[in-house]
Amino acid sequence: MVRACDRGEGKFDTLTKALRLATYTVDITDNKNVFKPGHEKIVERIVYLATDIYHRARVANDIRVKAVEDLQERNRLQNQAIAECDHLLSEIQIAKGVFHLRLKRIRYWGGMVEEVKGYLRHWRDSDADRFRKTKR
Repeated sequence: MVRACDRGEGKFDTLTKALRLATYTVDITDNKNVFKPGHEKIVERIVYLATDIYHRARVANDIRVKAVEDLQERNRLQNQAIAECDHLLSEIQIAKGVFHLRLKRIRYWGGMVEEVKGYLRHWRDSDADRFRKTKR
């Protein structure tokens, strides 16, 4: 058994971080004092992106890589989630101006998105490395 402090970052950390991002996003966008009515489309896109990042990571995690096709599908989902992180960052920047969000909130929220994006990239790259090593 590996001690918790000796474990590296893994796909479960990615899922945990993505879930935390999704729930945080849903929670803060539900605050009608900050995300005032009249801009529901922006809020819907933001929530959709945050929850979709988590869903894609979950689906990718459920793919057991036994062949190149499995890895390609998993990689496609990981890449989509990474692209959605970039899209979410853009939407957060738009929301900053529309809803006059505090810089502190933007830094925290954007930091969460960047962290998830980094975890997704690391997971995708480690999958590719592991698959390459098994095919030698």
